[in-house]
Parts: sequence; structure tokens; C-alpha cells
Amino acid sequence: MMRRLGTLALTGTLLCGVGCDNKPGVTEQQKETKAAQDNTEAQNRAARESASAQAEMDKKVIAAQKDFEKTREDYRHERQKDLDDLDVKIADIEAKGKTATGATKAHIDQSLAAIRSQRAAFAMDLRAADSANASSWDSEKARLDKEYDSLKSATDKAP
Repeated sequence: MMRRLGTLALTGTLLCGVGCDNKPGVTEQQKETKAAQDNTEAQNRAARESASAQAEMDKKVIAAQKDFEKTREDYRHERQKDLDDLDVKIADIEAKGKTATGATKAHIDQSLAAIRSQRAAFAMDLRAADSANASSWDSEKARLDKEYDSLKSATDKAP
């Protein structure tokens, strides 16, 4: 009997020791703390990845803006050179007009008036193209090309 009582007492002590070490809610609180830490870590990781992706996007946008600005400046420079070449042709037409007489002089003077007007409009629009943005560039460039072609054609047709 003593033996049974001893075994029973030992079993009770062990069970109490196992059960008493784990206070109610401690395990759940540890799980909640761990989950909160995991959540915070995941949010921090997501924030770092988002910031990294944003930095990469910013680099691409800056590179695209620089490319556009270079394209726009190259175009403007090319068209300014074309305009300078047309100025030489216009000066030649003016020289012809000074020596021409009669109907030829009247035709040259009339052509020169239209050419000068077109040239002034084109030069003004070319300067305004410096402020064109990327979204409107294609239409702006097409309009300038059309204006230039019309001016060049008028200059070529002049007597």
C-alpha cells in the first residue's frame, strides 16, 4: 500500500510540475508575440522591397527623360541648321528680286512675302518646341516637319 501511495504521490507531483510550469495563456501569448514579430518583419521586408523597386523606377524615368531631352535637342539643332540653309536660299531670292524687273520682280516680291511669313512662324514654333513634353512630342514634331516641308517647298518654287 505504501508503495501505491508513493507512486500516486510521485505521479501527482509530476503532473502538477508539468501542469504548473505552463501557466494558462503563456503559450498563447508567446505565439502571439512570435506572430507579431513575423508580421513586423514581413512588413519591413515589403517596405524595403517597395523602396528598392521605386528607386529602380526613378532611375528608369530619369534615364528616359534624359533620352527625350537629347532627342528633342538634336531635332531642334538639326532643324535650326535646315532653317539656316533656307536663309541662304531666301537671301539668294532677295538678290534676284533686286535685279529683276516687271512681272518677275512682282512675282519674286510676292513669293518673298509669303516665304518670310512662313519662315517667321516656323522659327517661332521651333523655339516653342523646346518646351514640348514627351507626351506631345510626336505630334509637335510631325507639325514642325510639315511646316518645314511647306517652307522648303515654297523656297524651292520661288523664282
